[in-house]
Amino acid sequence: MKLSLAGMVALFVIAGCVSVNKSVLSSSRLAQPVPQETVQVYFADDSIPDHERIAILNATGAEHWTNEGQMIDKLRAEAGKLGANAIILNQLKDPGTGERVVAALFGGAANRKGSAIAIYIGSKRPRPRP
Repeated sequence: MKLSLAGMVALFVIAGCVSVNKSVLSSSRLAQPVPQETVQVYFADDSIPDHERIAILNATGAEHWTNEGQMIDKLRAEAGKLGANAIILNQLKDPGTGERVVAALFGGAANRKGSAIAIYIGSKRPRPRP
């Protein structure tokens, strides 16, 4: 099967927009992947049920080729591959003006960045706040 140049570019744009680096904290759930659509998203100030930390996730994507939704979806997908059923979203950050200027001058890409903690929640009871 041959792919045309346009097909290869489209495949790259769809699949390669966001990359995620992982630091695995616990491998106890690796054999039990979770579908992306079932991975819940929490924010740091939410009431989060008792959980096990699975990994620290850091996502990067070119500003012009990604949006926040794609970043969150990729973080959820990577968390699910590790057996996590939720992420705690720490931050999503667009590139600053300086990074955009440098990227324009030197032909690079200004990157959007995001970070999250992949977690596994055994039961859905919220943890009491201190």
